[in-house]
Amino acid sequence: MINEEITGWLKGKKVAILLRKSEGDKGTTKAQYGRIKKDIEALEKITGKKIDRGIVGKDINNKKNYSKKDLLKKGDIYNEGEGSSGFKTEDRPVLMHLLKLVEEGEYDAVAMESFDRISRDILGFAYYALPLWRDDGKVFIGFNGEYLNKDRENEYLNTIVSAASSLSKVGEIKKAKAALFGDAVSRGFLKGSRPSFIGTGLKDAGIDYRAAYALMKAEGENSKVYPNRVSTIASKYNKTYRWVYDWYAKMKDMEILGVLGKYLDSYDKFNNYVLSLGGYPKSKFDNDEGVKRMKYATAGYFAYPAGVKIETTGEWVQFPALVDLDIEELISVGDASTLQDFNVERMPYDGKALLRIQTQHRSRAGENR
Repeated sequence: MINEEITGWLKGKKVAILLRKSEGDKGTTKAQYGRIKKDIEALEKITGKKIDRGIVGKDINNKKNYSKKDLLKKGDIYNEGEGSSGFKTEDRPVLMHLLKLVEEGEYDAVAMESFDRISRDILGFAYYALPLWRDDGKVFIGFNGEYLNKDRENEYLNTIVSAASSLSKVGEIKKAKAALFGDAVSRGFLKGSRPSFIGTGLKDAGIDYRAAYALMKAEGENSKVYPNRVSTIASKYNKTYRWVYDWYAKMKDMEILGVLGKYLDSYDKFNNYVLSLGGYPKSKFDNDEGVKRMKYATAGYFAYPAGVKIETTGEWVQFPALVDLDIEELISVGDASTLQDFNVERMPYDGKALLRIQTQHRSRAGENR
C-alpha cells in the first residue's frame, strides 16, 4: 500500500513501475509483477492516470535476450529482469533509461514493490537520482509504504534502512557467489584457453583454424615437434611463433583424441550465433546476455574439449560440446546445469596418462609428453 502522506501529492501525476530481481533472490520479475497488480490498480485510482501495462526492457517471460530495441517498447512497466544487481547501477540500462525519462518530465514518480528495488545501495543510486528528488521534486515509492521525496528527515531515515539492507545483502550475495563458484564446473565453467571467437575484437577474431591446421600439417614436423617453416605460417596469419607452436600442439592433441572435428564445429556454431544477432559483432559479444551465458557455459568445453583432470580436486571432468546443444535453450537460463541435455560428467581421476590438452596448465602430472 502507498503511504498516505503522499497520496495528495500523487493526484494527477504520471507514475512508472520498476521491476527487478537482484542477485541471490528467488522467484521472477513476472511473479513480482503479479504481487503488485492490485497496488498498481490502487495507484491508478489515487493519481487518476492510467498506467500502460506494456513491458519496457527485458521480456517478463524470459523467452528472449534483452536488446536496446526493448527500450523502445510502449508501456509504463520497466523490467530489469532476473539477476540484475542493485550494486552495479551503471550496468543497468533499463533503470538508466527510466531515470532519463523521469528527468525529461515523462514521469513524476517511480513506484516498485519495495524501496530496495531501486537499489540496496543508497549511495550508488544517489549518484544518479539525487537531483531528481531533491531538485526536481520527483518521488520514489515503495508499495510497502516507503517513499523518498524532498523531505530531508524521510530521506535520512530511508538512508539508514537502505544501508542496513545493503549490509545484509552483501552477506547474502557473498554466500550465494561462494556456493555458485563451488559448483561452477557443473554449469560448464572452468578457466582455460579458448579460440578467438568472432566479436572478441582481436585481430584473429573468427580465424579459420581448419585451414591453419591443414597448412601446419602440410609443412610436416621438425625434430622439436613443431611444424616446419613456422615463420611462413606465422607470417600468413600475422601471428607469433608461439601462436603457431601452441595451436599446432592443441589441434594435434585434439586430432589424436578424436575431438577436433566436433571442437571446430562447435567453434563455428558459436561464431554463427554471434553473427546472427546482427550489428557490430564486438558489441554483441561484449553486451548480449545470451552470448555471455554461452561463453560461461562453454568455457570448460572450449578449454578442455577432451575432458580434464582438475588439479584442485583431482577429479576427471568431461564437458558437453556446444555442437550437441540447443543454443536457444542454453542462453535461456542462467544455470546451464538445469537443462536436460547439458550433462557435465564428473568422476574420480583414474591415473591414466594424459595429453597436454587434458591437463590444467599448472598441472603436468600424468602427462603423456
